[in-house]
Amino acid sequence: MGNAVLLVDDDESSRFVLAALLEDEGFQVDVAGSFAAAGEALAAGGARYDLVLLDQNLGDGRGTDLLPAVRARLPGARVALLSGSGGEDLDGAPPPDVVLAKGIDFPALLDALRGLLR
Repeated sequence: MGNAVLLVDDDESSRFVLAALLEDEGFQVDVAGSFAAAGEALAAGGARYDLVLLDQNLGDGRGTDLLPAVRARLPGARVALLSGSGGEDLDGAPPPDVVLAKGIDFPALLDALRGLLR
């Protein structure tokens, strides 16, 4: 059984493609299309994720603003942040485990995620 991932991205096409690619690589992927939906998934309590993959700029919030909830509810989960600014937009938020450039090619993203989960 593959690692469980919560993918949070407000761009439907990006979310769909990335989820499909990750599933093809053996990950079990749940998706959230907004800050609010991610908060609900985390609050549900029944979910167990090994990895949370966050887009930084969501239509209704910032990915980094979800980090305290992720750390509190999933203390063993790794967090990867996808950011168009290379992480310069953290503004004092607690740091994720890794910041990856939005638009990174999939093999490099996959290598980074697998490295986090080792």
